[in-house]
Amino acid sequence: MIIVVQISSRSHADLPKVPLAVNLAKTEGARKLIQAVAQAHGAAVRPYVLPPGTPKDRVEILRRAFVEAVRDPELLNEASKARLEINPGSGAELERNVQELLRLEPSLVARLKEILK
Repeated sequence: MIIVVQISSRSHADLPKVPLAVNLAKTEGARKLIQAVAQAHGAAVRPYVLPPGTPKDRVEILRRAFVEAVRDPELLNEASKARLEINPGSGAELERNVQELLRLEPSLVARLKEILK
């Protein structure tokens, strides 16, 4: 199999020479659409979320606990045995991605809806 492009917001460590789709966009609008799809699919595939208004100190406690959990040597060993890759995005990264999606211009949202039909 030959991988020709990555639909992701960040390059995979094993694919350093494979371009990100967002870098191939010919217009700013196309770049934003590709980035929106990559972010929605990548970092937010299986997010853990909290309700609005959760105190920031609790958010940080849970973010740190999640990072510690996914770095646990026993978990990583079991994942390796099962040939599973554990490469989570950070809570801050997911939060930035959501904020960027919410700031998309209405014309780009309409275009994305049309493309995804």
